Amino acid sequence: MKNSIFIAGGTGLVGSNLALLLQKKKIKFSASYFKTKPPASLKKKYKKYNFLKLSDCIKSTKNKKIVFICAVIGSNVKGMKNDPMKNTNENLIIRINLFRACCINKVKNIIWVSSSTLYQKFEKPIKEEKLDLNLPPHDIYRITGSVYRYIESLVEYFRVMHKMNITVIRTTSIYGPFDNFDPKFSHVIPGLIKKFYISKKITVWGNKRIIRDFVYVKDLVKVMLLASNFKKGLTFNFSSGKGTSIFKLVKTLKKILNSKKKIIFPNNNLSSVKYRVLSNLKINKLLKIKRTNLEDGLEETIEWYKKNHSFDE
Repeated sequence: MKNSIFIAGGTGLVGSNLALLLQKKKIKFSASYFKTKPPASLKKKYKKYNFLKLSDCIKSTKNKKIVFICAVIGSNVKGMKNDPMKNTNENLIIRINLFRACCINKVKNIIWVSSSTLYQKFEKPIKEEKLDLNLPPHDIYRITGSVYRYIESLVEYFRVMHKMNITVIRTTSIYGPFDNFDPKFSHVIPGLIKKFYISKKITVWGNKRIIRDFVYVKDLVKVMLLASNFKKGLTFNFSSGKGTSIFKLVKTLKKILNSKKKIIFPNNNLSSVKYRVLSNLKINKLLKIKRTNLEDGLEETIEWYKKNHSFDE
């Protein structure tokens, strides 16, 4: 069967890198786009769908054996603070529609990227089984994290009631080529990279001691592809498994870029959860994936940014 693999949401950070990986491995696939145009080299493999419509979800997943669900309307920490409900309904509808469509079309294997925002506060690397539904997600992630908890409960319903093979990958701060560098939507790494190119001084909002677990997107899509061979759906964490402070991140970027620009941390208030690192013990027992170290991943991301963005903004 031709193109029996489908990427739902093939033009975002994860979807684009997954498409390029499949192309590199000469694996046939098709993918969707909505607003963002697909990479020029893969244009023929893409078709426009609106996943807010169940009919489009059914059409796109018909006759597919494997579906990667990467479709998401993203938001950064600032967006979560200012309008935590923005995009929530659309993201929920998109995921529900795609799971329903995969069920209707009897898709053999589904891989969906979940989020670490569903976890409660935890001061050390958190294991999957330590998710405590009696405790809320961190305040800033309360809406987003609660939605991911709900979607994971739907996954369990489809697994049990419809015997669907759905793999759920909980991950953290993803970065890499094809990231969103728009200040209105960008996360910390693309936001900082852009500042180093267009700002006279680097102003970093929030507490520099905040610890994050950054995962390079090319590592994540390798795991997604391997997970498509699982005969039974699993839920597991995947990340670097290492904590990096925002201060260290900024210093690393400054070193890579050989920048002399002044760095300012004007606000010591916590902008989000103080510590968020995932335990990778579960997936490490199943798969051997070499993680890209942070400096190498940042260098590749910067090179992609330089080739694909102008700096006259």
